[in-house]
Formats: sequence, structure tokens, C-alpha cells
Amino acid sequence: MRLPISISSLLAFASLSHAFTPYTLNDEGIYNNLTHYVQYAGAADCIDTTEGVKVGYLDSSCSGEACVNADSDIYVVDVVNSLSNAIILTDPSEEQIIIAFQGSMGFVDWLLDFTFVPVAYEPYAVKNNLATKEFGADAPFVHLGFKTATENFLSNATDVLKALKAEYPNYSVVVTGHSLGGALASLTGVELYLMGYEPTVVAYASPKVFNPTLVEWIDEVFNTDQYLSDLEAGNVHQIPSYTFTRVTHLDDIVPCVPLVGMGYFHAGVDYYITKEALPQAMSDVEVRGKFKVKYELETLGDLATTVAEDPATALKNETVAWDHRDYFFVVSQCALSDE
Repeated sequence: MRLPISISSLLAFASLSHAFTPYTLNDEGIYNNLTHYVQYAGAADCIDTTEGVKVGYLDSSCSGEACVNADSDIYVVDVVNSLSNAIILTDPSEEQIIIAFQGSMGFVDWLLDFTFVPVAYEPYAVKNNLATKEFGADAPFVHLGFKTATENFLSNATDVLKALKAEYPNYSVVVTGHSLGGALASLTGVELYLMGYEPTVVAYASPKVFNPTLVEWIDEVFNTDQYLSDLEAGNVHQIPSYTFTRVTHLDDIVPCVPLVGMGYFHAGVDYYITKEALPQAMSDVEVRGKFKVKYELETLGDLATTVAEDPATALKNETVAWDHRDYFFVVSQCALSDE
């Protein structure tokens, strides 16, 4: 199935973005949020390792840095082992329920990543009579692989989430993940919105999931323009609840795929890490605003230069892999340690 939209239409859609001037991040609270939530993604990446992740306090649930260095009161409520592995946690100090998806760890994951076929999107929440809010996107399409994995997760986790929200009615819901996990967090965030959870989405290194009309609807219901206006006015000192945030990194190709020319766009506000190597300070983060096609073209051009200048390294995937794994720390540390 082909997306019913032309390249000229895609570019016209991109030109409608909120007029926003990128700037270097200068708020410690937001920076701390960005470096905090990615730790959950790192912990989720430990699920398929030899040791795995155990139910219990996160700081003793696995031996990875993301677990060991966690605050002592963060608790792993459930480990969802399915087509889309995830951990569900609670953080009493922040009054949050957190869902963190595992990134791309094996053949099945990468197959899902590259199942680029766009399919008409009827939300899981709507099909299963779980929606409490109206779904109003015009001709929505999504990535087939991510849709399949998200529905699989929801079929396994919806009852757990209902029970947690009943037990902790004042807790907000945060959905996060890195790489494939970022894509699943993005689509799960949409589903949870429809179910009435008002989630905060923070997706790291996520491939694209949505077509432009669905992005337009997502940005409307997640208040992206207001988010940007508040950033411009200096009124935001942490990632606001009930918003959609993406984090990308210099020369990371994964957020470029599937390509714009295939009909895919990104939703939300983009924070871009401008420094290749770790450590990455607040001054190494640029607030970019909404997705722009030119950013994708710049990354693809930089990657082509990398391959041309150092083909041996690039073909071994070292340079490319580092750009994808290093988001404030080595996100896939557990998987690398398990090799």
C-alpha cells in the first residue's frame, strides 16, 4: 500500500510548522529530565540479556548502569515480555508511572524496524472500546511493524496499567524508549491519550512512525505549539506533562528512517544533541522545535561524507552505531556487556 500523498504535499506540510528559532538549551531542569528518562530506556534494554530485569526496586533489578544508579524508591512493577518488551515502573517521588520500551536488540526487532509498509491506522483503543477520547486524524497511516508491536504490548499490559492508575490516581504517565523503543513509545503514547491517560512521551533516537496528517493531529492533542511558545517565553523549566518530546543526535541515521519521501514524518518537539562523543552537556543540546525536512537531508549528507571519508569504519557500523547509542550515556550498555 502506498501513502496517498505526494512529495510536494509533504514539503508543503513541512512549511506549515510553527515558526520557531532553534536555540541552545539553557534550562537545567529540562536537561535533567532528558538525561533522567533515557536511563529508563537503558534499563529496558537489559530485558533480553542473560541476567534480564527483575521485578523489584530498579537499583537492584539488573547490573546495568541505568539500574544500579537509579533512585532507591523507583520500583519495577512488571516486565512485559512480548513482541515489544517493556518495563513498567513507579516513581513515588515524582508521582509517575513509567513505561520504558526495549530498543532494537535482535533480528525480530530490526525486522520490525524495516517493515516500512504503511497501513491505515485504526487505533487499538478504538477497536477494543477502550477509548475515552475521540480520534480525529484525517486519513491516518502508520508504520506496519510498529503498529503490530504496539498492539501486542497493549494486549499484554492494559490491565496492569489500569490497576496502577486505580492505585495511584494522582500519578502521571510517562512513556519512553530508545531506537525501536522510541517508536513504540510514540505510538503507545497516542493509544494512551485515547484511553484518557494524558501521557508524556519522551522518545530517543526514534524512527518515524506517522504520516503527516496523523502528525498534525498528534501535535494538536499534545499541545505542541503551546509547548514551543512556552519554551520561547522561558516559561518551561521541565518537560511539561502531557506533551510529546523527541531527542535526536548528530549523525544518527535512525530518526531519518523511514524517509520523508516514503510519506513518514515526526511529531512533537525535537531536542538535538550536537556533540558526537560522550559526555554531552546542556550546552551540547539544541532545541529545534518541530521536525523539518532539511534536518533529515543534513544528516543523510553528513552520513554520506562519513562513508566516503572512512569507509572501513563506517561499513563496520562503528561510527554509525556510536551516533545511535550515545544519548547522554551508552543506552545499550547491557546488550554490549552481554555480547
